[in-house]
Amino acid sequence: MYTLEAVVALLERERFPEDIKSMLIEVARKLVYRMNEYINELSIEDSSLRNAISHLLGRGKFLRGIFSYIVGRALGAEEDPIITLAVSSEFYHTASLIHDDIIDKACTRRGVKTVHEKFGLERAIIAGDALIIYPNYILSKLGGEVIKTFAKAGLKLCDGEALELIYTDNLDKVDFETYNKIVYKKTAAFFEHIMEAVAIISDKREYTNTLSSLGRYLGMAFQYRDDMLDVIGDPRLMGKPVGNDENKPNLIYVLMREYRISVEEALERAYKLITRYVEKAIAILNDLPISPFDRRLLVTLARSLSNRVI
Repeated sequence: MYTLEAVVALLERERFPEDIKSMLIEVARKLVYRMNEYINELSIEDSSLRNAISHLLGRGKFLRGIFSYIVGRALGAEEDPIITLAVSSEFYHTASLIHDDIIDKACTRRGVKTVHEKFGLERAIIAGDALIIYPNYILSKLGGEVIKTFAKAGLKLCDGEALELIYTDNLDKVDFETYNKIVYKKTAAFFEHIMEAVAIISDKREYTNTLSSLGRYLGMAFQYRDDMLDVIGDPRLMGKPVGNDENKPNLIYVLMREYRISVEEALERAYKLITRYVEKAIAILNDLPISPFDRRLLVTLARSLSNRVI
């Protein structure tokens, strides 16, 4: 069973206002409860595979799940569909992390051994596959359009992963435009299509493009900050080593090479780029037909992307 301990610890480090933190913990509690339900319903005979599937679940920030749930509820989505969507997004994301860690030969993730290190390469691959297939089954009750939206995100993620592999051995050819293409496909497109799915199940299709843009801006800001943290982050807080991105496309090193600037200058420029995307996201949130508290909650969550430490 997954508990709230990890999520609460992460929220404490971000120092949200008490009312905001309480609401985020309550949302996380709902997601954890439903995640447990779905995993308990999963028919897996091999206990090692079941453990491999579950290994990283419940240890992350739940940013994709929490944000999609809050936006959906704020726009009038019913409770069961929006929780199903939010939990499915966390399953999909965890699958990508398992496969990412295999590609990167990473040893730790979220403060524990990576799945392939703990359970072996074969079971890690199968566990990642299961966490892609199972959400499709779960999402089937929300309709084919939602599944199609998630599939589009998954295909873009695969394309982004392949592009990153191409340029990992040709870092001198990675300019800022190429880097942004990789980041969009690997990270931002998933945020974008989750928000598209939120518009569908909230019956707010007139906001599809608006919500897609919101997701894209949040995803770009999230990955930019991730790249910053690989340079300046505290591995004790992040639960994984830092400094692993020197040999693959990373915003800081791309900026240093392209503009011939120091790491300090690149970090400052990166922070400004993050802030720009966050402000674009906030402008959208300010125009959505949602309650003042939901707006404040979402704006606070968006602003936290600029300075998150994990």
